[in-house]
Formats: sequence, structure tokens, C-alpha cells
Amino acid sequence: MDKLAEMKQAPEQQGAPEFSLTEILIVLWKGRKLIVGGTVAVMILCVLFTLYMATYKSEGFYQFGGAIPVPKEQVIAEKDKEKDKEKEKEAPPGIALGDYKRYVAALSSSGRFDDYMQQVKLNNDPTVQELRRTLIARDNFSKFLEPIYPMTKLDAKELMDTAKDISNNVIGLRISYQATTPQDAQRMVTLLGRYTMDSVIYLVYSDFLRSKHLDLTSKITKLDNEIISNKERLESFARKGETLRKIVARYPDAAAQGGRQVVSVTEDNARYLSPATQLMSTEVDALMANEAILKAQREQKQNIILREYYDGAKAALDSNKSGEALLLALEAIKENVFKKRDLNDESVKEVFNMITVDNQKATAVYLEKSRFIAGPTLPENRTSRLSNSLLAGFLAGLAFFSLLVFGRSWWQANRLKMAD
Repeated sequence: MDKLAEMKQAPEQQGAPEFSLTEILIVLWKGRKLIVGGTVAVMILCVLFTLYMATYKSEGFYQFGGAIPVPKEQVIAEKDKEKDKEKEKEAPPGIALGDYKRYVAALSSSGRFDDYMQQVKLNNDPTVQELRRTLIARDNFSKFLEPIYPMTKLDAKELMDTAKDISNNVIGLRISYQATTPQDAQRMVTLLGRYTMDSVIYLVYSDFLRSKHLDLTSKITKLDNEIISNKERLESFARKGETLRKIVARYPDAAAQGGRQVVSVTEDNARYLSPATQLMSTEVDALMANEAILKAQREQKQNIILREYYDGAKAALDSNKSGEALLLALEAIKENVFKKRDLNDESVKEVFNMITVDNQKATAVYLEKSRFIAGPTLPENRTSRLSNSLLAGFLAGLAFFSLLVFGRSWWQANRLKMAD
């Protein structure tokens, strides 16, 4: 009953427990061995954990060496070629943001990653498998790839009107990766750079080649219709010319009387043209129609060669999962297409040169100019420092075992009261 009465007393009457600094220091001193030993043990565990889980971060700066996709050469008229060259000069370097997002979405897929690693025979590498697990977990490459732009928002604000005329394509990538050893970190950054560029090449050619066969077939059919139309016009001009020759032969004096030959008559006036002049005009029209036929036949012949070449390139694309391997295989496909053709024929030689220029330009941009301009670095220090681990272990151990000592002291002091 006395205890029950004490519990019912007002809090102000009970009084709060009082602790003095001296009592606290006495308790800590008595438990000094446990505090010191426990803190040291926690510090050792933190250091061991840091050493076991230590990672090294490698970085590299990968630049795109030109406009991507690389503009393709065309077998077109000289006037149009000049316009095409001007457009090519104006093409800004790097990858347009829309294309970049599309490429990253594709290379972030585990299917594309597995295809490439199998192609280069690295699918069983433990570090590559760890990279794949990270890729699947994050479902994107934002952890590894950071796009680099010609200017930041601050640059654009400072440049103001000038910035409107400057392209802000992705001109490069900052690639980083953490691994358990410096060598693995450096190797993975190199691999990520190669994989990214290889995927870009593969996607560029995949987009281009899959539609090229239909485009060329459609163009060949269109040229065929153009040839048929011009042949009909040529026959019409031939019939008209034959008739005019008969008229001129029948009326030999008509050539000297050009002003009296009626061409058209209206209510207000009349126009005259001699049969001889009409004959000359018809022959000129026939000549132009014949030239149009020859030009269309030449272009059709070139497009047939191109279709055969691009069909071979598409077959290589379907049987290949590496963009770099596909690009290097294009020269062999070209040689196979032209080995049975006469390269002394200028129309054939023009297509041969066009494909050669395309392949050389693509190789230069994709495989030579696009490269690491800094790094990949071989890291010397861990991402987490031992000093930080020691400090964290010291603070955690000191706090935990100090509380443990206070808890033990309180238990010893109050267990008899609690038992009563």
C-alpha cells in the first residue's frame, strides 16, 4: 500500500532522478575496459569492412568525332551535289538530343548488352556479369554515362542571341565505373566506351539498311516509268518530224515565207512559224527526250548496283550483332559486288567511289575520331577512405559501449528495487 501511495503522488512531489557529471565520469571510468575494447573492436571491423568492400572509380572522357549519323553520299546531279556538300558542311558535330536518347534507350537493354558481349566473347567475364546485374537493376545507363554538351545553361544565358545559332548536340560522354580493383574499373570504362560507340554504329546502320532496299526498288521502278514515258515522247517527236519533213519537201518555198506560216490564230492576232523551224524544234525536243532516257538508264543502272550492295550489307547486319564488325565488313561486301563489273565504265566507277567514300568517312568518324580524349584513368585511391572508416568506427563504438555501460550500471542499481 505504501508503494501504491508513492506512485500516486504528484510528479513534482516524486522528484526527477538527478545525475551529476561526477557520477557519469565514475560510471564511464568503471566501464573503461569495455568501452575501450569495444570501440577498438568496432574500429577494426569498420576497417576490415572498408577493405573488403573497397571500390575504385575510373573515369574517361569520350568524344564523338563528327556529325552522327554520318551523312551519306548520293548519286545525284552536279547541281544537287553542290547543295548536298553545303548541307554536309553545315552539319553540326555530335548527336542530336533526340537521337542520343533513342540510342541510350537501346544500349541500356539487357538484350543488346548480351548480344554485344557474346559477339566479343566477354559474356562469362565476372566483372561484365556484375555490370550486367547493375544494368538490369537500374534499367538505364545514367549511372555510367553523362552526356557532355557544347554549352551549359549558364553559357547559353551569357551568350544570349549568339547561343541560338549554336547547336547543342551531345558532343561527348563522361564515363565512370566503380570496381573492386583499379584495373577492373579502368577496363570497364574502356569497355563501356566501346560498347556505346558500337551500339550507335549498329543502330545507325540498322535504321538505314532496313529501308534502303525498298527505297532503291521504288526508285528503280520510278526511273523505269520515266524511261517508258520519254520513249513514247521520242516516238511522238519522230512521227512529227517525219510529217514536217514531208511538208518541207512538198513546199520548198515555205522556208522563205516563215512570216506566212500559221501557228495559232485568235480574235486579236495570229502567230506564224515555218515548217522548217518547227522541224528543228521537234528535233531538239527529240534530242532532249533521248538525253533524259540515257540519264534515267544510267541512274537506274547505278541504283541496281546500290541495291545489290545494300542487300549484302543488310544480310551482314542480320547475321552480326556488332556495329564495328559490320562497318569493317562493308569493304568486303563492296569488293564482292564490283568484282564482276567493269570499273572502266564511268557510271559503275562513280558508284564504287561513292561507296568507298561513305565507308572511309564512317570509319574515320566512328572508329578513329570518336575516342577517349582523357582516360580511362587507373585509380590510385579507394572511393572510401580508411580515415573516414576509423572515425566512423570510433564514434559508433564509443557511443554504443558508453550507453551499454550506463545501461548495465542502471540495471545493477535498480534490479533489487524492481524485484521488491
